Amino acid sequence: MRRKKVYLGFALLILASCNGICDKIPPCGDFTFTGTIFDTSTSNGINMNLRFNFNPADCGSDCSCDTVCYVQMVRTYAFDGGTYLYPSSEKSNRATAYGWYIDRLEGKIWGYYGRNDNGSFASSLVPGTNTTDAILYDSPRRGEGSPYLGIWWQAVSVPVCIDGDSGCHDFMLGSYFWSWLVNDAGTVTGIVKTEAWEPLDTHFDDAVAEWNVQAPTLGKNTFPVFSSF
Repeated sequence: MRRKKVYLGFALLILASCNGICDKIPPCGDFTFTGTIFDTSTSNGINMNLRFNFNPADCGSDCSCDTVCYVQMVRTYAFDGGTYLYPSSEKSNRATAYGWYIDRLEGKIWGYYGRNDNGSFASSLVPGTNTTDAILYDSPRRGEGSPYLGIWWQAVSVPVCIDGDSGCHDFMLGSYFWSWLVNDAGTVTGIVKTEAWEPLDTHFDDAVAEWNVQAPTLGKNTFPVFSSF
């Protein structure tokens, strides 16, 4: 029980302290996060969805976007030793110095979350517009055993406009941090979530850059240069 409180307390302490010294990244719209814990004798994680309602006026714009989707970066932090864990060599090879990597299924050629090779989107991503929410669905899992004991699994989901007028096209529209913790007994102890803060935007740029370095070597598509409002 004590270790459970330590892990969750450590995560909340980081976020609480950051509220005082780090600037939140203001979104061009509103996020709504829903998450439930998934914990069995063989696997742990959460089921979640993240909605983003794009409102250009929040960023002083009147641009129009026909397709809002997401780019997501993730990392797994191990409390014992302060190291990062990776589910595959492909993902570790595109990770930044701080453990972040673009979250995509093995072999997929697009870096956009849930995008099929033909350009359509799987059921894990509902594209949005100026008037409809962009919705990301995810169910991250880790085995309930070593090395996934005493970990903090983290994600930053970034809505981007990939089809719109010049005032929106290839723009980042916001940034949201969500995560879950596992204690050393293999139990999910809580979900931590909030609008993202600086310097996570810099880490995101670095993760995109690492994807772009790796992508051509694996026959994948590179990202464009994303702009910010």
